[in-house]
Parts: sequence; C-alpha cells; structure tokens
Amino acid sequence: MGKKTAVVTGGTRGIGAALVKAFLRSGWNVVYSGTSQETIDKSVAALGGQLPENKYAAFICEVSSEPDLIRLWDSAVGTFGSVDIWVNNAGTSSDQTPFHDLPTDVFTRIIDTNIKGLMLATHVAYNRMLKQGHGAIYNMEGLGSDGRRITGLTPYGTSKRAVRYFTDAFAAEVKDGPVIVGTISPGMVLTDLTMTQIRKNPENSKQLIRIYNILANEADTVAPFLVKRMIDNARNGAKISWLTNWKVIRRFLSAPFSKRDIVSKYL
Repeated sequence: MGKKTAVVTGGTRGIGAALVKAFLRSGWNVVYSGTSQETIDKSVAALGGQLPENKYAAFICEVSSEPDLIRLWDSAVGTFGSVDIWVNNAGTSSDQTPFHDLPTDVFTRIIDTNIKGLMLATHVAYNRMLKQGHGAIYNMEGLGSDGRRITGLTPYGTSKRAVRYFTDAFAAEVKDGPVIVGTISPGMVLTDLTMTQIRKNPENSKQLIRIYNILANEADTVAPFLVKRMIDNARNGAKISWLTNWKVIRRFLSAPFSKRDIVSKYL
C-alpha cells in the first residue's frame, strides 16, 4: 500500500500547522489550506528544509465556499491519489467582546467558517470518501464544545457547541459505513488566536495567565498526540482528547509546587 494522505484545513498556523508537521513526521503526505497566498507562502517557507517538499502541498481555500472545498479535494487527489484523513481545523474567533457589541459581520464570519464551513467540508469529503471506499473525517472541538462558557466569546463557543452536536449526530447516521467521523480536542493551546486577549491587556489577564500556565501546551506538543491517535483509530464516533479530566486534576494538584511558565515568552 502506498503512502497515505491527510488534508488539514486551516493548516498555515497554530494547531493546524502543528498537525501538518506531525502528519509529515509520521510519514504521511499532507495537503493543507490557507485563506491567502501570503499565509500559504509563509507556512511553506517555515516548512522548507525541515521536511521533504514532495510530501506536502498547500492551496488557497475559503471553507465557507463549496467550490473551493471541492477544488481542495480534487487538488489533494490529483497530487497524491486519495485522501485517507480529512481534518476540519479551519476556524476563527473574535476579540473577547459582549455579543451585543460585536459588529454583525464579525459573528456571521465565525458562523460561516466554524459551522457552515465545517459542515460543507464534511459533506464534500464524506461523499467522495464513500466513493473511494474508505476514509476518516475529524472535526476540531474547542471552547464551548462541552457547554462551558466564557464571557465575551459567545459566538465562538456557540460554534464549537454546534460542532460537537453535528459530529455526534452525523457519526450516528453513518455508523455502518466505510467512512468514520469523529472529533479531536487539543485543550488549551498557545496560538495567536488564544493569546490575543492577553497580549492586548496582560495586567487585566493575570488569572487567565495563571490558568494557561497550569493547563495550556504549545501546539507542537499536542499535535503529535492527536495525529498518532487519528492514524491508529478505526472507531466511528471517536473523541480524541489531549486534555482529559485526569490531566486537569493532576495539573491543578501540582500547580502549588510547580513553576511552570509557558506564557511569558509569547507576551
């Protein structure tokens, strides 16, 4: 059997870029997307010299556009022959702002990307995987997936709550088929998206910094764990989580004795 291929939407930065590297280091081919040529060029430059250039390809894709998603699939198949794992990672958020103060274009963009885009991508990938006779689709969870709320992040949390419902419901619908569907959850990851609020006002974010230093990890730490389990998993409806309840308890219990600081270098 030839080398397998993964597609990662939103793979130019953050946890998406880390997933791309982890798949490549696992010997897989990778196709990933970004929303502009600039972000793609930066990500390709960052990969240059680290990993074989014939193992990956990047394309512009707006995930809220079905034609773009179809082109991404066709580009992946045209480059590497098939798609074995498709990761719906692309997502966006907003500044921590009460919902009623947000411009409507800000929260509609979140819904268009995080819900509409993810559902469109799942529809595109699933139907084509069904024709090829195999495949796996994983949807990225995040803050709000389990019902937790943070003031000022209502649209983002709403979108991630929807991701969990959609994935669970769709996985139940396709449980007897050759294509599996599941979720991945990286927990708290230090990326540009998650650090925005702290950078803007670190003095008023002391409690958040404390929590991040206890619970958060860097994307390159979490991604290999998620990728290995995606590659190894054969169960429909799987929930692959980095930050389990046991890890949370253990981190908080050890916090008074730990000087763990992974946030300050990003401020």
